[in-house]
Amino acid sequence: MQNVLTCAQMRAADKYTIETLGVPSAELMERAGAAIAEEAEKLLRETGGHRVLAVCGGGNNGGDGWCAARYLAERGFETAVYTLTDKLSPDCAAQRAAYESALAAAGEDSAVFALFPEEKFDVILDAVFGTGFRGAPEGRFAEAIARMNESGAKIVSADIPSGLNGDTGAFSQCVKADVTVTIGELKGGLLLGDGADVCGKIVRRDIGISLPSPAQAGLCGAADFRNVFPPRRANTHKGSFGRAAILAGSVAYSGPPFLTAGAALRCGCGYTWLAVPADIFPYSVGKLPEAILLGAPAEEGHVRFDEEFLRGFAAGKNAVAVGMGCGVSRGLYDSLSFLLSEYRGTLVIDADALTALAEYGADILREKSCRVILTPHAKEFSRLCGKPLEEVLQNGGALAKAFAAEYGVTVLLKGHTSLVTNGKFTVFCNEGTPALAKGGSGDVLSGIIVSLAARGVGTMDSAACGSWLLGRAGKLAAAEQGNEYSVCGTDVIAKLPAAVSQLIAECRN
Repeated sequence: MQNVLTCAQMRAADKYTIETLGVPSAELMERAGAAIAEEAEKLLRETGGHRVLAVCGGGNNGGDGWCAARYLAERGFETAVYTLTDKLSPDCAAQRAAYESALAAAGEDSAVFALFPEEKFDVILDAVFGTGFRGAPEGRFAEAIARMNESGAKIVSADIPSGLNGDTGAFSQCVKADVTVTIGELKGGLLLGDGADVCGKIVRRDIGISLPSPAQAGLCGAADFRNVFPPRRANTHKGSFGRAAILAGSVAYSGPPFLTAGAALRCGCGYTWLAVPADIFPYSVGKLPEAILLGAPAEEGHVRFDEEFLRGFAAGKNAVAVGMGCGVSRGLYDSLSFLLSEYRGTLVIDADALTALAEYGADILREKSCRVILTPHAKEFSRLCGKPLEEVLQNGGALAKAFAAEYGVTVLLKGHTSLVTNGKFTVFCNEGTPALAKGGSGDVLSGIIVSLAARGVGTMDSAACGSWLLGRAGKLAAAEQGNEYSVCGTDVIAKLPAAVSQLIAECRN
């Protein structure tokens, strides 16, 4: 799993490496500049380009740009630098001097501009702002960002696209990079918010920066789930792979139960029970032959609280999922409260069950007897944690981590990059796709998660691996449909076997 740091944590790692481990800051800048130059050279050779412009601020990010420009000049590329300020940090000033000296020694014009040049360049090195930037670019800095974006050149950003908030992925104006060379460790802002739309290809380069303490977050990949789908023994049976149960649906929303159960059946659990309100039971018979269908007590088309039914429904089940298409009602909330207090397995709370928690009170989470996974999208989590939606969009990771710690649950905050946290560690999953921006995707995800949890997979891995599989299946479905607009939940379920096969293949290679 790749580490993901906040900007403050990255600065602390820089400081620790320099001050405690004794690695000179100038040496780290040389390594960063060389890494950026290497990625720029790849672009130049791919495109047949020759001319490079480095656009440099006055901080250490600017120093990385000066250094990369020098390396490219020494490799025979025609380079120029646009410097936005004469107020330079010591390391940046040293790199400017080294760049000008190297070109003078080679008998070449250093071509340093105080205004954005009108000439055409093949590649631009964006080295204006680093991870410490907050707010909105102004004046000549804003103009430089606009000119880079309008240039038609390929853009390589040093560490982070200038203007991007390195923690949240928010920006008011930002460089739109083709390649972002992130130095040391990944930063959350590259993965969250609008960061994914402006970073282009993200290349992480290790330059020898050490962490003073273990990272508190990481980006998952298939290899992190190698134990989720181990080879099956020949001498086994359906009872070996867990029992999943799903309580879902209402008269108004009769489809979600089948999306959830359909996904659960594709992800390896041995048994899948599906309980729907008795009102829609007759219309549900035979739709999923492999699922064990139950009629739940109902009232006005919704689940009605019935202790005797719930006790039998949850008995012997390894994992239970609740809320998909149920509609928000007191009966649902009371059913959830009973399961939280009496059930001993893993409880997946999604959709209307999350809204019921927000409406009638989330404190019932404190008195639970089971492991709990909450799967909200941003609006659901806004209601649940009582924070404005904009704050959740800007700072969802921290809010989810605090909520998980306070209530002792695992929170999966869904998005194009989803976050899974237990209050101590956070997993980023960026396998998502715009093809999943359609009703029903969350129902499919809950089915995947409850199936994995039923097989004994832990809450963090069930939620994170579930996110990975949903994203991969969504991509496969979009490829089959030929676009990202036409994908439906049933298409995603149909591609889950292929997604599982790809995960297994990537884990075992």
